[in-house]
Amino acid sequence: VRNHEGEFQPVTGNQTGVLLLDYLIGAMKRSGKMPANPVALKTIVTTEMARKVAESNGVKCFDTFTGFKFMAEKKNALEESGEGKVIFSYEESYGYMLGDYVRDKDAVTASMLLTEMAAWYAAQGMTLFDALNSLYEKYGYYAEKTHNLVMPGLDGLAKMAGLMASLRANPYTEIAGTTVTQFKDYKDGSVRDLSTGEKSTDGSVIDCVTGAKSRMELSGSNVLRYELEDGTVILVRPSGTEPKIKVYILTQGADAAAANANLEKYGQWVAALKP
Repeated sequence: VRNHEGEFQPVTGNQTGVLLLDYLIGAMKRSGKMPANPVALKTIVTTEMARKVAESNGVKCFDTFTGFKFMAEKKNALEESGEGKVIFSYEESYGYMLGDYVRDKDAVTASMLLTEMAAWYAAQGMTLFDALNSLYEKYGYYAEKTHNLVMPGLDGLAKMAGLMASLRANPYTEIAGTTVTQFKDYKDGSVRDLSTGEKSTDGSVIDCVTGAKSRMELSGSNVLRYELEDGTVILVRPSGTEPKIKVYILTQGADAAAANANLEKYGQWVAALKP
């Protein structure tokens, strides 16, 4: 999209999804087509801004593992149980699933919705760049970045396995000067409170305010999640197709500069991870 300086800048998959989700919710409400119990789906590595947009507008938001087969499975389960109607699903890397036409990522319906959205904003005297900035002002300043720790060669797989084992056995209690509050292991569904050292092996999470106990919904995938005191989430997982470990930084700040500063700070920590 063209920015205010007249230069073109890319819109990430996370940002595109937030734009589409917010527009779709508004369009469905304006046309009276919003279903009962609407739901949005995202993956565990997709921006948390999507959850903020959804829940701020009365739409439930659920996480799935990466891959549209998991989103389609969750969509089927929610709709068969009557728990909710999925209106939109997306991941961080330019993949979008709209409605029921295709139960997989679909560029055709996504392109149609993007075109409609751009036309609607143009009618309001806004570009998509303006629209994105207005969403940040409304919902908060979120920023995301994915780092790839490439480990090629015959010993690459061993290095990857070794790093994951080390992170799992000895989770960081502090990252770049910020306290880690919870460490979650999606492999066995365990949650560790790093302030007390207490580990839940049944996947339960205790709300520190209410004391209510709830289960970690997802388990069975080789993914680690660090939740930090400032609201940042860092996820680590080996790629299923390439010799690399992917590290996702999902953060936010008081403004765009603060959010981007967090990306830089935590990015330096990620760079030091590679053996």
